[in-house]
Amino acid sequence: MNYEVTEMRASKSLALLLYCSTVLMASEGVESEAIRSAVSSGLSIVQKAAKNYPKHRDCFSCHHQTLPMLAMDIAGRKGLAIDSELMQSQAEFTWNTFHEKRERIANGKGVGGAAMTVSYGLWALDIAKWQSDETTNAMVTYLLKRQRDDGSWHRSSNRPPLEDSDFTCGILAIHYMREFSTESNKNDVEAAAKRLKKWVLATTSKSHEDSVSKLGALALLRCDQQEMSKLRTQILSAQHADGGWSQLPDMDSDAYATGMTLFTLHRTGLKVSDPHYQRGLSFLLDTQLDDGSWFIKSRSKPIQEMFDNGDPHGDNQFISIAGTS
Repeated sequence: MNYEVTEMRASKSLALLLYCSTVLMASEGVESEAIRSAVSSGLSIVQKAAKNYPKHRDCFSCHHQTLPMLAMDIAGRKGLAIDSELMQSQAEFTWNTFHEKRERIANGKGVGGAAMTVSYGLWALDIAKWQSDETTNAMVTYLLKRQRDDGSWHRSSNRPPLEDSDFTCGILAIHYMREFSTESNKNDVEAAAKRLKKWVLATTSKSHEDSVSKLGALALLRCDQQEMSKLRTQILSAQHADGGWSQLPDMDSDAYATGMTLFTLHRTGLKVSDPHYQRGLSFLLDTQLDDGSWFIKSRSKPIQEMFDNGDPHGDNQFISIAGTS
C-alpha cells in the first residue's frame, strides 16, 4: 500500500508489504534490463505456484494467492506479460473460500487464521479490483468484531514470519476494511482505526517484521513524522553488510525480509536512489537462483500435513514463494 501520509487511500499495499518482484520494479541505478530479467524469471515461478495450489487445497492462502497476485499485478502495470485469466481465477478462488461461510464470518467465527487470514483475503480481492458485496461486508464485520479492547488484532497462530506480527495484522485489517467499507460501516471502521493508532503508538516492536509493519502503520494512521523518522533510522541500521535484512538478528539476510523492508521503506518516503535501497536491491539480484526463485528457510511448525505444490525448495516452498513474490 502507499503509505503517503497525505493520502487516505494507499495504492498497493503493505506489508508487508511486499516482496521481491515488486521491489525490483522500482529501481534507479541498477541496470533496468537486469531487473526486468529477474522479475520475469521470478514471475514464472509464482504464477506456476498460484496455478497449482487449487489442485491441492480448496481454501485461500496468503502465500499462494495474495502475494503472487501482488507480484503479478505490479509486474503487469510495469509492462510485463502476466496471466490475466490466472489473476481472475485466483480472485474467484479467494472469494469462494469466504463466501461459502459468510454468515459465520459475519458473526466473528469460522476462519482458521482469524483476522490475519481475513485481512490477507481482502487484500487479494482488492488487488483484483473486486467490488464490495455481501461477502466482503461479512469479512469487514468479522474484523470489526475481532478487534481487541486495546485496539489491536491478534494473529491466532504462530507461523513466522507471515503470521507472526500483530502490527502486520493490524495494518492489513485497517487498510482493507477501509477499501471495502460501505456507508453502513464506514464510521465503525474509522473508530477502529483510532483505537489501533493508540495501540501502535504505545506498543514496542519485538521483531524486524514488527518494526517494518509499525513504520507502515505510523504512515497509514498519520502519526508523527519524528516518530516515523526514528523508526526508519532503526530499520536502516539493521541492514547487513551484504545489503540484505534478516527476519531475526541471528539469521542471515533473505529475500523475504529484504523485499518487505525495501517495499515499505520506499512507500514511506525512502528514495530508490538512496544507497541503502540500492544495496538491498543488489542483494536481491545477487541471491536469485537460476530457476528464478529465492530460497527462504521455513521457521514455521506445520499445522497441516505438508503437500508438494510443485514449487522449488521442498519443505521450504511456501515461504520461498512468499519471498519470491
